[in-house]
Amino acid sequence: MIFPKKDIDKIKRELAKLKAKVVLKLFTDFKTLDDGSKKRTCIACEGTYNLLNSLEELSNGKFSAEEISIEESPEEAIKYNVTRIPAILFINDKGKEIIRYSAYPTGSEFDPFLSSIQHFSGIRPSYTDQILTHLKKIDKSEMKIFITPTCPYCPATVPVLTLFAIVSKGKITAEVIDVSLNPDIARKYEVQGVPLTVVNESERIVGMFTPQDLLDKLTKGQRDFGGMYA
Repeated sequence: MIFPKKDIDKIKRELAKLKAKVVLKLFTDFKTLDDGSKKRTCIACEGTYNLLNSLEELSNGKFSAEEISIEESPEEAIKYNVTRIPAILFINDKGKEIIRYSAYPTGSEFDPFLSSIQHFSGIRPSYTDQILTHLKKIDKSEMKIFITPTCPYCPATVPVLTLFAIVSKGKITAEVIDVSLNPDIARKYEVQGVPLTVVNESERIVGMFTPQDLLDKLTKGQRDFGGMYA
């Protein structure tokens, strides 16, 4: 168990809220040894595995993670286009990827990760209906959000992005990228501060944003006003 004792009861309560069982895919580089144990050379992979395994132990059967090795199952990495690890994939019941975490969700990343799990299980925040109402006005979109484990603003922003992906059932997809683990991607996108969100490889949202802000962006200013938090 990697969580401090003082946090365990709180995490149990949050996991108890899951409406349906959540199963995530975790890609690491493990190799199975002769004694059946697994060895991971990627330090962040080891940490991510331990975190998800601890969540599974606390979930009373409501959460689990399937660990897949890019070394032992390269065909699975190709199938899901996994080129870097650790990678956590939220796959819906139709086999479509909704959310990808190119991150080790620890520090300030943990709470928004847990929120994403809750939303993926079927928990519906108050503004879910407004997103659904506007889906016809939103083009198929890919969003990337760049974060760090110490970012004070990311915990309020990441769940907005991932909820849009979940509610849209993949019409909108979200990738959460830890710049400390993926500095090459950060350089490619010229990330100078976090959170930074890139929409469809072209538009950028610097800093925090609300569900209304993102709906404005994705509907190109054509959203219906009122009721977002009514």
